[in-house]
Amino acid sequence: MGSLLLWAALNATTTPHRRLTNRPTRTAPLGPAPKAIVLFTHLRRCGGSFVEEALLKPHAKRLGSKPLLCKEGALARLQRLAHPLRRQFKRQLEEAPLVWRHCPFGAHELLSDERPYVYITMLRKPFSRMASWFAYCDKYSRDKCHTAPYQVHGGSKILNFYQARKRKYDSIEPSKLDTARNAPVINAQTFHPNWLELEYALDDNYASRMVAGGAYHDAPVPVDGGALTTARQNLRTQYAFVGALERQRESLCVLSALLGVATPKASGDRLKGPTTHTKGNVPEDFREAFAAYVAQDDQLYAEALELLDAHVEAFPRCKS
Repeated sequence: MGSLLLWAALNATTTPHRRLTNRPTRTAPLGPAPKAIVLFTHLRRCGGSFVEEALLKPHAKRLGSKPLLCKEGALARLQRLAHPLRRQFKRQLEEAPLVWRHCPFGAHELLSDERPYVYITMLRKPFSRMASWFAYCDKYSRDKCHTAPYQVHGGSKILNFYQARKRKYDSIEPSKLDTARNAPVINAQTFHPNWLELEYALDDNYASRMVAGGAYHDAPVPVDGGALTTARQNLRTQYAFVGALERQRESLCVLSALLGVATPKASGDRLKGPTTHTKGNVPEDFREAFAAYVAQDDQLYAEALELLDAHVEAFPRCKS
């Protein structure tokens, strides 16, 4: 097992019940090895880009080190990296102070035993996150999101958007899905070559898949309950910081305090982040049709709020 950073050690418990009073109040020094590396589990549409651009990347730049971009066609599928790529990323991780973008839990497996690491993440109310992903894809990035063609024949627009993605996923032969999930990653690419087979599965309990990591990340739909169990255990024992977009000001304050840097200015909790691309409430027809797609994530989000509450107690100045 790799070396455990101070944060992880403080979070660890010997029973399923965490000791919330033991949330960490400082970090180990960050930077290239032998200092600690920040592994940011950046969940889509949870305010992660703002955390990266306003806080994490400037801090890494001050350290004089280059952050490592996690591409979904490479490091994000680290369990299937071909040996040359594994060696390449191991070398890069030795020098990097930060891994950013959409890497699921697990990147510490490529670190040397001597390299300490810090896991952090931001969550969001699951239906709000799905609504933001729809709005982003529908308005800004249809190609990058691989949006399945759809027409609104009844019901809300967001319902038709996700139904089209689900139909596309359901139409893929199981053998093709298995091939996509098990294919070795030979070349580092921005997106996985079997992107369509893997992309639509992430609509289902995305946060649990990302925080659980491993095989759960690309597991078939529906992902089994083991994803939630593993994700909750990871939050309790491996994540030094867990924030929530709905409590952005408190989250940024706590993370800044842990890193020992100034808190960046943000738009505040009222606007739920600087760029969310969502307005109004989530339509009820979508909530009813896709309740199973957030069932595990709802529980994980509740867990995240408890952990954030404990951290805010440790930093009274961060209370709203």
